[in-house]
Parts: sequence; structure tokens; C-alpha cells
Amino acid sequence: MTFCAENIRVSYGQREVLGGVSLTAQPGEVTAIVGPNGSGKSTLLGAMSASLPYEGTVALNGRDIRAMKPWHLAAQRAVLPQTSQLAFPFTVIEVVRLGQQAGTAGARLDVPLRALARVGLMHYANRRFSELSGGEAQRVMLARVLAQVWAPIANDIPRWLLLDEPVSSLDIAHQLQVMQIAREFAGAGGGVIAVMHDLNLTALYADKVAVLAGGERLAFGAPGDVLTDTVLSRAYGCALRVCAPPPEGIPYILPHAASA
Repeated sequence: MTFCAENIRVSYGQREVLGGVSLTAQPGEVTAIVGPNGSGKSTLLGAMSASLPYEGTVALNGRDIRAMKPWHLAAQRAVLPQTSQLAFPFTVIEVVRLGQQAGTAGARLDVPLRALARVGLMHYANRRFSELSGGEAQRVMLARVLAQVWAPIANDIPRWLLLDEPVSSLDIAHQLQVMQIAREFAGAGGGVIAVMHDLNLTALYADKVAVLAGGERLAFGAPGDVLTDTVLSRAYGCALRVCAPPPEGIPYILPHAASA
């Protein structure tokens, strides 16, 4: 049971955004996709979530997603986009219930409030979504996708969270909270695929990292094997140095000004 993308190609008009990228994510792991702006990270996630046309093959738990009904997809994977806009004056709890209705926990009346509690917003349940700050709205949308795939594994089938820049609008405390939620979802048997910009959070929480640049995959593997001076400097086009302070050995990344 994996989430596997093979030879994915995506073009916008005459411009090729992904040029044959492959990625296999395992349940029980957090798989991060990193790279500079325009490298194809969100496009790859969009192909894997079946939200945009692509060439190649995407298989979710052994099944080609093109052959799956939308409700089957919704029961096995939930997608958190970069931004979300609502045209109606929903309350926070109503937004979370939208995820629950799309997934498999429709009869669980406790799930929406538990999902909100998980992101620290249970007391916001009756507030209008339009009144929230950007960071609060992002956490409500995370609660929505959690409600959609509330049990990380059921009947021996893993469920998946697909997260596109899940910490982009958050302060550091809530960034850590969100990444811990992803870590715990994977630890319970589910799978997480997350587009990330913060390389230090990636090093801290990811089990596997895919580095993209120019629509190609430069490297894939454990953070300590992939987040190297050579790979990151090539990907981002600037001098980067990866350091591993004792005792944890978790790498962290510092930018170094390029010489004239």
C-alpha cells in the first residue's frame, strides 16, 4: 500500500512544468517535497490529488486514481490546498463538517469538534470563517481534512494527507503544532505528503524528502542523505551549508551570501 507517482509530466500551454517526475510515498511516513519557487512542487501534488491533468501514472494504495470514483478517492486521501476561499458565510464548524461529509466518518458527530480541538480552535466553532485571520483559516482547513480521513488506517488500508505548504501562514508555535499533527497521523499508520518551504522543519519532521528543481527530481531519500550542500545549492541556485549540531544530529540549513 503506497502512494506512487510514475513519470509524471504536466504542461501549461507550451511550458513543461514537470518533465517525468516519479515519487513513491510509504504509509507510516511523512514525505516532504521541497525546492525553489516554480520547481513543480504544488503541480506534482496536484497531479497526485487528481486536481489537474497529467501524463503518467498515479496509484493510490495500488489503484490507478483515474479508475477510482471521486467518493473512493475522498475516503482515502484528503487535500489541503495552499489557499481556500468560500463563497458562503459558513461558520467554522460547518467548514469542518464539509470534510467529514466528503470522507468516511459521516456518522461520527464528535469528529468535527475533535478535529478543531486538535488544531487548537474548538472555541472558534461558531465563528464565521470569513472573520478569521489567515493563520486561523489555515488551521480550520487542516481540521477539515483531518475530519475527512479521521482514522489514519482502517481495514488495513492507509489514508493519506496531501498538504500544500501547510505552515505558510503560521507562527512558529503553530508550525510545530501542525507538523506534529502530520507526524502523529503517520505514526498511527497513515501517510503524509507535504509540500514544504522550510528546510529546517523538513529536516526535523520528514522521513523522506524529494528535492525538485526545474521540473525534475534532483534527489530523494532520508533527510540526512538528501539535504546536503551539493543538492540544495544546486536546487536553489545559491550557496547553502547544511550543519548537524550535536547531540541530535538533525541537520539545519543556513544561507551563505554568494561571493561577487
